[in-house]
Amino acid sequence: MTDETNESYLSLRIPSNENDEKFISGINSSYEAAKLRSATKDAKTNQYHSPVKFSWKDFWKTMIYENLPPVIFSPIASLFLEKSLSRAWHVSQNRMLIAISTKHHSIGEIIQMWLVVYPGSWLMNIGLYLALFSESSLILNIDPFHMILAYLLLFMRRLIISTKYGYFRPEDNERLCLPAPDWDRNKTNRRLVGQGWLQPWLYPGLIEDELTVAMDENDICLQGIPLEVNDKNEEKFLQEDSSSLFPAKTSVSNENEVASGFILFNIIKSVYSSPTMKNFRTILVVTVLSLSVTPFLVKFLYGTPLFGMTINEKIISAATLIGLLNGFQLIMFGVICSVDYERRYRCSKKLGDLVSFPGLSFKDMFRSSKETSKVYLDLQKRLNVFSWMNMRKVLRSFGEAFYMRIQSYTSILIFYSLFCVAILNLIVWTELRHHISTMYLICVVIFFVSSISLFAIYKAIKLQSLSAEHRDFIRNEIFIIEEEIWELKLQNGDKERIVDLTSAKALLEQVDESINYKELIYKPTTILGYAANNGVIGSVLGLVLTGCLFAVQGFVSTGIEYDAAGWFNF
Repeated sequence: MTDETNESYLSLRIPSNENDEKFISGINSSYEAAKLRSATKDAKTNQYHSPVKFSWKDFWKTMIYENLPPVIFSPIASLFLEKSLSRAWHVSQNRMLIAISTKHHSIGEIIQMWLVVYPGSWLMNIGLYLALFSESSLILNIDPFHMILAYLLLFMRRLIISTKYGYFRPEDNERLCLPAPDWDRNKTNRRLVGQGWLQPWLYPGLIEDELTVAMDENDICLQGIPLEVNDKNEEKFLQEDSSSLFPAKTSVSNENEVASGFILFNIIKSVYSSPTMKNFRTILVVTVLSLSVTPFLVKFLYGTPLFGMTINEKIISAATLIGLLNGFQLIMFGVICSVDYERRYRCSKKLGDLVSFPGLSFKDMFRSSKETSKVYLDLQKRLNVFSWMNMRKVLRSFGEAFYMRIQSYTSILIFYSLFCVAILNLIVWTELRHHISTMYLICVVIFFVSSISLFAIYKAIKLQSLSAEHRDFIRNEIFIIEEEIWELKLQNGDKERIVDLTSAKALLEQVDESINYKELIYKPTTILGYAANNGVIGSVLGLVLTGCLFAVQGFVSTGIEYDAAGWFNF
């Protein structure tokens, strides 16, 4: 059984079961399905997606667009960078540098941009300028560090957005320069980690698209690679719903065989079709309220005017509040990082359970299933070894553009926490003028951002450790198969069985080497450019704690004191 075909939003090719069957019918063996491009009969191999690569050009271009004030300066910059009035117009609309076209956005989105986003962006820039360059007599009741910390939150968000476009595929970046509907808000939302990737069940076809891209990247057509199951499980698989792109049976599936793409798609869908973190919104609300309320609450307790007295002070205070409230986006990215690592872990865990006796239950593979029986893939069969490893390779690349961004976002979040530690030490050791509310604000920022960062790192380590666990499982399988082969030879046992075991063992040895190289050496899950392990989390925690203790030492040794209004006494 299959569900209704979901619309595809890929830029290079539109996947379909008909095209898959056309390819599958032209191959003679499943190994040809693992070399997609060379086995394709026509010349349209350039339609397949290549592994995503980071584009520094698009990164710096976006940094310019994001950091220049919108409506005026960033649209003007697009004229110089795009070198075409038409391209600059569509880039300005698609990136919302000056949103006025109803072809690109809805009326509600345009109104929101002009009433909230654009005024807020201009206010932040004006507030930072006034905080840094106003005469001291005009901002006596304002601590410029409040504005600096708030603007740094905004800058980190812009850094994240620039990283997003840096990991956009070339064909998608090109479509951003074309008229609607070559690109529209829906396509943008599908590629945002906070919308499409966080809630893929609201964007039909997203999982199918990302799985198609992952197969293209690995040069694999999973629907052309069957795996062996027993009679009962085959019958149950045929009764389950699936995407029309990934049916249980294809033209190469013989009796007691199902397509490996069908298995992998439903494992992924079982994890990605519902929320992973129940307290997601609560964490965001508590964190953002703590950030935004802390400086004003402390100022209130010390009797300091909350928004100042002069017009300069009021503008800076309003900009600070907007910047701190906007910090929810940075916190959101940190929480989403942990969600993504957790989802990937659960998918990989289920794929591992599939080959570990007694196997994976139907209800864990199909969310709508109430069947409690289990599916077990015997790795003593060479066909299952070949299928399982190819599923693993594709799963590792599933949503790779998102995956690379998530790893970068985690690092950016850590850097913001370290920046705050550095600012804290700068204030303490150089005895700069500041209000005591700044110290509270920095401590709150360090606590929440560091906690969320460390939680995301923990999830990344958990995911990376699973590769080592699976490799250990494979090596144990090889060890047991070797002993079974030896005993069969001693007993002059079934020669066909010996041949099957020897063949499976040889392929398992390649699986072992592949996992070791690709997942543990070449492309592991990384944090700050290093493979995610306990050493990384220890280093990050050590830097934060050491920096905070160093600041405490400076606070004590310099003898910082505050007056009744909370200002530092020189």
